[in-house]
Amino acid sequence: MQGPVHFLNGKLVHEHDLMISVRDLGFARGYAIFDFLVTYPTRRPFMLSKHIDRLFNSAQLIGLSMPWSKQEIAEWVLQTLAANSEDEGGEKQIKVTVSGGISDSLLPISKDSTLAIVVDPRHFLPRELYEQGAGIIMDKYTRYSPGAKTNNYIEGVKEAQVAQRQNAIEAVYYDDRQVFEASSSNIFALIDRRLLTPKSNVLSGITREVLLDILELDVPIELADFSLEELLVAEEVFLTGSNKEVLPITRIDGKEVGNGKVGPLTKSAMTQFQQFTQSDKW
Repeated sequence: MQGPVHFLNGKLVHEHDLMISVRDLGFARGYAIFDFLVTYPTRRPFMLSKHIDRLFNSAQLIGLSMPWSKQEIAEWVLQTLAANSEDEGGEKQIKVTVSGGISDSLLPISKDSTLAIVVDPRHFLPRELYEQGAGIIMDKYTRYSPGAKTNNYIEGVKEAQVAQRQNAIEAVYYDDRQVFEASSSNIFALIDRRLLTPKSNVLSGITREVLLDILELDVPIELADFSLEELLVAEEVFLTGSNKEVLPITRIDGKEVGNGKVGPLTKSAMTQFQQFTQSDKW
């Protein structure tokens, strides 16, 4: 097979055959989950088992049937990657989506869920964002079932357009008590000489988890909630995610973070994560 090749309900398919029914609950009702990961040297999927674990956790949180084993999905991901081995592209990004399947009501029909594995060339952000930092906007919003990675991205899509108009990378959600996460990333902030990332009401990011395990810094690293007011006086801020890796944030709603430059702690986190992904430690 010539690429691009994807996987849909047990079969390898080309792009023009990557189709589902408009009656699928993922399309008709937004009843779907997904997980997203990238590959590193020699197209090895980064933390594949952790991403699949999170996919199953998302399904459990919203009551979505998973009629396959984790091992089956892992093998299908690798099979789909292998089917794209003859193309000329480099590293890949992989999106695994599970929806409630075809139904003419709010109820899923038995366990007939839809499974799609989409493999595309990996998208890299511009180098200057890592050198100069990016901006974020703040959005007072609480995600539904934040521990689940669902397809409910209405707020994210709406705010992505606002962020683009303001030359920002994405929106970060918060309420009166705490900052949560960005629309597709986790957030870290250096506050009172402690590197904090929110503990509650957020998706457990795989990149975030790796950083919590591997980072060696001169400050404590803590899972701890913090408020918008605390974020706005942070010395350094960065976002983390599969495709962003460690992305420095130097502007919040147009105002500078710290001195407006990428800070030394953020630079160290970027370097340590890159070294880890290029190693054989995972």
